[in-house]
Amino acid sequence: MYAATPARRGIIPGMSLSVVFVLVGTTHPGNVGAAARAMKTMGFEQLRLVDACDHLDGPAIARASGAHDVLERAKSFDSVADAVADCVVVVGTSARRREISVPILAAREIGEELATLQAEATAAGKTVTVAVMFGQERSGLDNEALDLCTRQLRIPCNPAFSSLNLGSAVQVVAYELSQGLASVPLRPPEGPSKPELLPASSAAMEHFFAHLDRVMLATGFLDPDQPRQLRRRIRRYFERTRPNANELSILRGILGATEGTKRRPEGGREPLE
Repeated sequence: MYAATPARRGIIPGMSLSVVFVLVGTTHPGNVGAAARAMKTMGFEQLRLVDACDHLDGPAIARASGAHDVLERAKSFDSVADAVADCVVVVGTSARRREISVPILAAREIGEELATLQAEATAAGKTVTVAVMFGQERSGLDNEALDLCTRQLRIPCNPAFSSLNLGSAVQVVAYELSQGLASVPLRPPEGPSKPELLPASSAAMEHFFAHLDRVMLATGFLDPDQPRQLRRRIRRYFERTRPNANELSILRGILGATEGTKRRPEGGREPLE
């Protein structure tokens, strides 16, 4: 276990992983304050808010119990996509099972995966950002938010009484992640890694999905009048194991060739050997 310090702000010392907590549509200021307190006790201090209530209101400050600095530095976003655009892993907390879903893991399993990513990022000499996302108190994350996730996190609860408030949920997840990130990965990466071999950012993935959609429409593979679940199934396929930046550049190159153009994808790079 590592102690919480203001200088850390969500980055494990000596490592290269930045963990941000994203609250979507939170309606009560006190719940934002409770989440900030839960985060800071476990050493995480980066908070992002989407369509949330006033996070500097009196109840928020009171429930933060000394973690008001987390609230003051919290960043607000207009959409979930904007809030996670720089993230290479997006974990959505939800108890709902969907027909088309990314892997559903416990918080401890997520912590182990992030520990491995932390080691890979350190070997590459690069800092990567991951997001852990929580939905509205009553309804949780909607399908549009879950579509942006690479993993889904479920907190096992008493099936006869599974009511868990937002602050408590953040506390459980923050604790498990802190334990996983403080441990040595079971399978550390062999040899030095390269930045282009790390998972692509959410923003890069959105560019890819838009490009793929354009090609599917142009080739007639996708009928815009009857899309059914095609777009969502394709998104789930790629997000189950998010491609790295190099692989994504190759895929964008294939799409570009299909369109009959040799231009490089936006923000991409030439495929590397």
